[in-house]
Amino acid sequence: MTDVYTIPAWRGSPADMTGTTALVVGGAGGVGEGVVRALLSAGAKVVVGGRDQGRLDAFSARLRTDGADVSQLTTAVLDGLSADLGPTVQSLVTEHGRFDVAVVSVASWGDQGRKPLLALSDEEWDALVAANQTVVFRLYRALVPALARTGSLVQLNGMSADIPFPGAGGVASAAAATKSLTRTLAAELGSRGPRVYEMVLGVVRTRARQLAGVDDNRWIDGTQIGEHVAELATAVSPLTGTVLQYFVDKVAGPQATPPQD
Repeated sequence: MTDVYTIPAWRGSPADMTGTTALVVGGAGGVGEGVVRALLSAGAKVVVGGRDQGRLDAFSARLRTDGADVSQLTTAVLDGLSADLGPTVQSLVTEHGRFDVAVVSVASWGDQGRKPLLALSDEEWDALVAANQTVVFRLYRALVPALARTGSLVQLNGMSADIPFPGAGGVASAAAATKSLTRTLAAELGSRGPRVYEMVLGVVRTRARQLAGVDDNRWIDGTQIGEHVAELATAVSPLTGTVLQYFVDKVAGPQATPPQD
């Protein structure tokens, strides 16, 4: 299959994020990598948070090798489950100011492999909940005060938030829970800000999948997701006022309604 990308009809002019600061938690790989690349291209100053400094360094080196302008890129060790999460976020605010947008792109498949739901042990269940649900709650609690009142908070989630996911029930239940968590936070904050978004994604072309030889140019590019994040952050997207969004089709683009069977 020829890897040709045609700009879909829903894409307008690229958003201009010059003068803004973004924090992408989980931005050193997976979906988050594409988001970081797009936000840098839009002119934002981007802080990439992750649990492992080695992975953060490798990501920065990869961007430089690819010819990306990393003059606006900063990395920081940020663990959503660590006891010092709050002080770490506050130190980032002291260094960079309040963020204009924060993107939460975290998930863990755990070490248990694919198992039927009822085959999970208590320990495996607790670990999955902590790594996929509790971590999002703790990040929200730390990040909302770190955002500008006019800023945005975006959670990137998967379709497992909406549909059955046999063999990964712990991950799917956490995805559904964080979808509810995000929508609840948006309702509680209301018009007081920051704006809160839940973005449910289809299959994304990640670097890890491509390295494994699994790829399809009909899948969503991570940079497309980042472009939409930029449009939400700058309030130029038609979906700026919509909390729950679905981005499951590369051509159709972001939608306010879930895909129809």
